[in-house]
Amino acid sequence: MWFDAFLHARSLSPRDLSDLRFFGVTGALVPSGDDLGPGGAAAVRRGWQETVAAARRLRRSGLAAYAAVGVHPRRIPARGLEALLAELPELLGRPEVAALGAVGLAEGTPLEERVLLRQLELAAELRLPVIVVTPPRRRDQGTRRALAILQEAGLPAGQALLAGADAGTVRTVRAFGQWAGLSLSAGDDGVAEAVKVVSALGPEGIVLGSDAGLSGGDLLALPRAADRLARAGLSEGVVRRVCAANAVAFLRVDPRGLRGRGARGRSGRRASR
Repeated sequence: MWFDAFLHARSLSPRDLSDLRFFGVTGALVPSGDDLGPGGAAAVRRGWQETVAAARRLRRSGLAAYAAVGVHPRRIPARGLEALLAELPELLGRPEVAALGAVGLAEGTPLEERVLLRQLELAAELRLPVIVVTPPRRRDQGTRRALAILQEAGLPAGQALLAGADAGTVRTVRAFGQWAGLSLSAGDDGVAEAVKVVSALGPEGIVLGSDAGLSGGDLLALPRAADRLARAGLSEGVVRRVCAANAVAFLRVDPRGLRGRGARGRSGRRASR
């Protein structure tokens, strides 16, 4: 029974959702991001609406789905930012929305840092979990800077998930008391890298997500990872933590109440390569 922490579900077909259920994915977090068309603030607003609608569609298909919305660092508009930030609290109060995100740093500019701090302060006030992205270049430096801004915003330990973490940054993120999110679609074989990290460091504070729905994302990466973790000799408890329980604990939700009949699936079939 797996929970995909990074499922970009706006473009997924009914067949895709059926495949997820078949292979045991019973829940997911759908984050807003930078995969938007042109349009500045209007495009960000439209992206939020589409993200919430995708979570609702997943729920109707039998998955326990939640949305996360926020101003991504690559989508900060030249105009209309204040209006977007003013709209966020109401949107974050919707029943489908469980977290703020994705927010964070892309190039690490002063503007990105200011917008990140504003949103983190809102998350601290609302006591909401936050999905934070860091620059793919200079990842260690960017991660440390993002964590420093988390502290500046007064965000408690355990309230942020640093998406795009890797073997070099997991320890840093955990040392700050936050969650490290590994993308199973990253690099040449994100699943293999995740297995190495979990095998070496253990399951504490680690969350796995497929990043399916983006270019190159593997729809069945999470059940593949669960299978390969088990084949690597890790216990059932460890596999359940990194493939489901840690994400649920981070979001502070109870997916059991949202699972319909279709969410049970036939998870006995393996999604191995």
